[in-house]
Amino acid sequence: MNPPCYVTPHPSSIRGPEKISFVVIGAGLIGPRHAAHVLDRPDCELFAIVDHSAKGPLVAQQLNTMLFQNLDDLFAHCDANLLNYPAAAIVATPNHTHVRMGMQLAARGIHMLMEKPLAPSPSECKSLIAYCHAKNVTLLVGHHRRFNPYIIATKDHLYKLGQLVAIQGTWTLCKPPAYFLEKPWRSSTALGGGTLLINLIHDLDLLQYLLGPIEKVYAELLTKQRTDSGHHDLVDEGAALTLRFENGCCGTFICSDNVTSPFLFEAGTGENPTVPFNDSIAGFYRIFGSHGTLSVPDLKLYHQEHELHQESSLQLPSPSPSPNVKDSPIHRMNDFKKPQPFALQLEHFVNLITGAETAVKCSGDDALRALLCIEAVVKSIETGLPQYVDKIDQIDLDFDLMNQFDV
Repeated sequence: MNPPCYVTPHPSSIRGPEKISFVVIGAGLIGPRHAAHVLDRPDCELFAIVDHSAKGPLVAQQLNTMLFQNLDDLFAHCDANLLNYPAAAIVATPNHTHVRMGMQLAARGIHMLMEKPLAPSPSECKSLIAYCHAKNVTLLVGHHRRFNPYIIATKDHLYKLGQLVAIQGTWTLCKPPAYFLEKPWRSSTALGGGTLLINLIHDLDLLQYLLGPIEKVYAELLTKQRTDSGHHDLVDEGAALTLRFENGCCGTFICSDNVTSPFLFEAGTGENPTVPFNDSIAGFYRIFGSHGTLSVPDLKLYHQEHELHQESSLQLPSPSPSPNVKDSPIHRMNDFKKPQPFALQLEHFVNLITGAETAVKCSGDDALRALLCIEAVVKSIETGLPQYVDKIDQIDLDFDLMNQFDV
């Protein structure tokens, strides 16, 4: 067992019966953001960081907490010192590590907020969900955009569109070479790299959150441009999709991480400090309905006024933006402070642990549905044919996997 790296405890981490003890696993881009939000809450304490990379010691030092190389070392430390395990964990590690870590945590009754995707395969994903349920462990999946105020406002106002008919969406930018050099797994399909698993899965989750389950997809890969070095030739750079939802709504979506473009969720909402906020972005989603169209994130509602005369055809004037119509107000971008979805997600997670809330806003099944959509996208690319998305009840559990982790 490697000894933990001790530092002076942070003042907010003095243990008390009312505090929820957290461990944050992963010191990359996302883990430290989660840890900072934990430290901001008076009802939470940061027990430790778990990370084996060169960044781990500096992150732990900056957060005034212990550092462990892996979960086994953390558990051994607690056992040797007769300490309770942390009550909760936030898992922000590479995608291929999630299943093993999730099983280890659930086996010890540790609630978890786990970044997406839960697992590389639907069977592993469903098995982790079932294992958490068997151990009475809360599992919240880090599709944090569900907590973004722009998305909340969009969902609240969808009824004004009437019957939902179609949707058009984009997530497009250019990732620099440093993004791939920093974490080699991002260039490996086998380890969960590529923009389909890293980025598109977020948007497919949101589209299903807003419009309901996707039942069929067709996908074409975009032209690859990265040929410089490393394993870039192994991962996708994006795809163009057509989608059909169970409610009959149809749509198109373009996802790319290698085009010059500001049309993506992060730029339009300002939620990610690593992506410049652009307050002029409009329509990275456009949702079309029988009574109107809603543009996101600018939240403009387009509608048409008309009268149907018995003896004449229907006359429709040009649509006009109406964010401030008295009978159907829509929030404007300026109405929102810079969103903090990670803080809102953590608040929800704490409420689930304490029992203040019981309905999980992004469950394991939600994450599995998004992963099944990605699976259908990949199959469509491989076959050149449209694919129906598998149902959760069609996925088998891996009992051998689940039995490995009982302690």
